[in-house]
Amino acid sequence: MDFKESKFKEEVGNFMINLQKLLPKKKDIAIILRPDVTVLTRLSDVHAEAKNVFPKCFVGAKLVIFKEMMDKVKLVQHYTFGKSKDAHKCFSQIIHKEMETTKAEDGLVVDLAGSATATYRESLEDDLEIRVTSKIKDFVSSEVEAVLEKNTQKWIGSSSFCVKDVDPSTLRLVAQFMYKVMPDYSVGVEAGVKTSTLATKLSISSRYERPSFTLSSTVSNCGIQLCLYKQFSRDLRIATIVNHSASTTLSLALHKNYQNGSELKMFVDSQRCGGFTFEKDILFSEPEAEMRVIRLLASTLIDRQRRVRFGFGFHLDF
Repeated sequence: MDFKESKFKEEVGNFMINLQKLLPKKKDIAIILRPDVTVLTRLSDVHAEAKNVFPKCFVGAKLVIFKEMMDKVKLVQHYTFGKSKDAHKCFSQIIHKEMETTKAEDGLVVDLAGSATATYRESLEDDLEIRVTSKIKDFVSSEVEAVLEKNTQKWIGSSSFCVKDVDPSTLRLVAQFMYKVMPDYSVGVEAGVKTSTLATKLSISSRYERPSFTLSSTVSNCGIQLCLYKQFSRDLRIATIVNHSASTTLSLALHKNYQNGSELKMFVDSQRCGGFTFEKDILFSEPEAEMRVIRLLASTLIDRQRRVRFGFGFHLDF
């Protein structure tokens, strides 16, 4: 009986070890010390600090698998159960391509849900950079965008041309310009036009930043947005967003990091909406001294009808 019990425990242990080997390895984060330099903020990132404090609440169950297949080719598997994979939007975005990364490396990202993104970058003379991005979504729609950007010590300017579904009538031209007036104060202007309707969008933004404090604003013909970001310590941040268009909405968010790697984000707004997300890395050690990791995601959302909805998921980064 003792022999069978020990044999059973051994089999269970071997099964758990083999199961852990399917998880991605814990990646080391390289810390590179660089001299202090003046960093210019792009217009699309004028509100980045404040808006990154807000959680990306979701409903239902989801599993996200991110894997590098080969050089410059990455595969994303996004599985959702019960609800759409799009996160709840805690705030509106007035600026073109706001909060979208512009530092994506060359290569191809394939989502098995039916989309793919290809990016090509090349640095030219006189601090010029050209970036071409082609996206295919749901196998039926496409978007191609070409961006020409110039970066100097005092300003950043860019011009973008975007076409959807290879239809010239959807051509959209957008010009963005950000100028650093003083070391801690910048102003920016955006002008966009759609060739189909000749509708013009104009906006003026300003940004005042200190090491632990940022105040930014945007005024456009779509509305007014004011963002306040404050960092109290290395692991505690808060942000406030005031948005005025047809009505005025006030949103408040908190971001807390814990020493064990857990991360908590929560928000509440004047429209009686609220929610939070909690993320935690669960580590598994192997006999070969390798660490495997799986990221646990949990979400709670209270909508305008005062319904409480939950979300749960995992994120695997190979």
